[in-house]
Amino acid sequence: MFVALGMRKFTRTAYEKASNNFDPPTVPSRLTGKTVMITGANQGIGFAAAHMLAKRGCKLFLVCRNQQRGEEAVEQVKEASGNSDVHLIVCDVSCISDIHKLAQDFIAKDLPLHVLINNAGVMLKPPLKSADGFEINFATNTLGSYALTRALEPILKKSAPAKVIFVSSGGALLEGLEIDDLEGADIQSSSRFSETQYSRDKRRQIAIAEGLSREWASSKVFAYSMHPGWAETESVKTSIPDFYARFKQSLRTPEQGADTIAWLAETDDQKLENGGYYLDRSPQSKHLPLSRTSYSEDDVIALMLKLDRVIKS
Repeated sequence: MFVALGMRKFTRTAYEKASNNFDPPTVPSRLTGKTVMITGANQGIGFAAAHMLAKRGCKLFLVCRNQQRGEEAVEQVKEASGNSDVHLIVCDVSCISDIHKLAQDFIAKDLPLHVLINNAGVMLKPPLKSADGFEINFATNTLGSYALTRALEPILKKSAPAKVIFVSSGGALLEGLEIDDLEGADIQSSSRFSETQYSRDKRRQIAIAEGLSREWASSKVFAYSMHPGWAETESVKTSIPDFYARFKQSLRTPEQGADTIAWLAETDDQKLENGGYYLDRSPQSKHLPLSRTSYSEDDVIALMLKLDRVIKS
């Protein structure tokens, strides 16, 4: 069922069909005069999104783990977009102390933040750990994106209207909301650990966007998740080589995968579904038929409270 859905909705052909109904970019863009931050921005979908965002005239911060690759990305984005207001922040989003430093430094700049895009993600095999000792996929995909959002929450509220976008995945549709086993201890011995843990993380991102959208309902800060479709990136090639070999002729370009990120960033929030999960500029169902992946609002609250305790510990 999932592969059939993917071939119908996640491929390059599906994007090309959907894009026939896209509205042209707003001129001038609604991002003109806005400040945007995107993580994992030196390659793949994040790099493509950075180009699109910079072309829309915002002040843009690329959050990258590696100084040299980050500097190269900044220069390339500046040159391609004609926007000189592009800056690098070096931060490993799997490391809580790095995230705290990023937030402290950003607060010291006394700048607004109108859009935060949690794009950084990994799909790695065990037993890799973060600097804080957490399983690396969870530390980056779930904990890192949540911790960064919480750390920058005061600035987002001060800058409102503002929004947070979580770059999730179609793989999230294969998993329910795992709250008790955040680091995947029960699947450590599985040959598909990295794929399953990644899907669990991406499901948690969808749930976090839902939870934040409810929590922030009166603050004019909005939260969304999105699925870029099946896009050709170095991460896909190296992390899931069998998938890449099977579907490489059908994969989207990074730019096609990034389109909905940029569209969500600049679209008026009154026209969007707060807490929604988007693909190709349209809200999507968060569950496959008969999948038994549903969860309650209380489950989402429980997840967020647990993450809050991890961040503060």
